[in-house]
Amino acid sequence: MKFLAPDTKSRIPDREYEAQCIKWEEGPRPFKKLYLNFKITEPGEYNGLMLFKPYNPPKDGKNYKQGSNFYKDWVWVNNFRQPSRNAKMSPRIFVNKIFKVRTRTTKPKRDGKEMPEQFWYSLVDSLVEVVA
Repeated sequence: MKFLAPDTKSRIPDREYEAQCIKWEEGPRPFKKLYLNFKITEPGEYNGLMLFKPYNPPKDGKNYKQGSNFYKDWVWVNNFRQPSRNAKMSPRIFVNKIFKVRTRTTKPKRDGKEMPEQFWYSLVDSLVEVVA
């Protein structure tokens, strides 16, 4: 599995875009962050650009808790139906859906100092609306 190709770390203006979730993947161990990968689908200069939305892994390593961002987004995309007890919440529920997403510029730090602008990149900050 190819993990977060360099072209996924693009930088675009922070605003809402229409984007399709094309796949999901887990990051390397031990952290195993979950990443939803989106492709901007609206016409314009950013059409086809890849972005990702990261989710922290469950604290117990098994199930996402009700307060987690992944749980909230999963239930929202699942028409507000909560998972049955101990059910696996598969990220596949997001794949192939088109969303209105809001982006945010990430400004990495090193030794407590903000890194230069060429290290900044955009990611999907939130899912705003399910379009299709």
